[in-house]
Amino acid sequence: MLARQRQKQILELLEVNGRVHTAELVKLLGVSSETIRKDLELLDSQGKLTRVHGGAVPLDEDPAKVSAASGYVSLKIRNTQNMEQKAAIASRALEMVKEGQSVALDYGSTSQMMAMALRDHFSRLTVITYSIQNALILADNPGITVILLGGILSRDELTLVDEFSTILDNFHIDIMFMSVSGVDPEVGLTDQRLSEMRIQNRMHRLAGRTVVLADSSKFGRAGLLKICSVQDVDAIITDSGAAPVMRQHLQDAGANLIIV
Repeated sequence: MLARQRQKQILELLEVNGRVHTAELVKLLGVSSETIRKDLELLDSQGKLTRVHGGAVPLDEDPAKVSAASGYVSLKIRNTQNMEQKAAIASRALEMVKEGQSVALDYGSTSQMMAMALRDHFSRLTVITYSIQNALILADNPGITVILLGGILSRDELTLVDEFSTILDNFHIDIMFMSVSGVDPEVGLTDQRLSEMRIQNRMHRLAGRTVVLADSSKFGRAGLLKICSVQDVDAIITDSGAAPVMRQHLQDAGANLIIV
């Protein structure tokens, strides 16, 4: 089947079903998942559908709602959400960094905002990350040494993950900035992705200080995977949108909250 015919069939299936799944398209059309991914990327760029985690939805459907229903919101969407709050959080976090230090960044939209802030305000740093997105941002500042950990490419999050990250054990980290999917006084700090969470944990153990960057939409939520308890990090920087009762519960659990 020609690419044009395959893409036409994808659009027809989308119109009938309201959503298409990559795994189902692979079986139905008899091609690889990589081929389907390229088809969906092309159709997305042509404005004919919207790619979401695991497939695609019609162009006029809110992808954030669709993705949230499955428990995962794509990096592309998160990079457009709560940006004012994330910028304020990153600005406050800058005060904790000194020239010449080694800084660890994990992944995600808040981490991206922190990478931009470091790029624009420092002339001499070493930044260790497994996020390709962060590395490309930091590459614009020649005074920042970027150590990009090797691994297997995760296309969803633009990260390099799995066992290649053992090189981390050779590094001294002054401060780690951690992003999370959930902050809960009882469950703790959580995330949704196992491979990334393992590296987050390793960075946390190696860092002299760990500071969580989390906008208030993460509060009261608990992801599948626990990273650590709220009292196990040095501070949690968030915005003023967090409910006072939730702030109090977190402080009672031992969290050091910094509100911006």
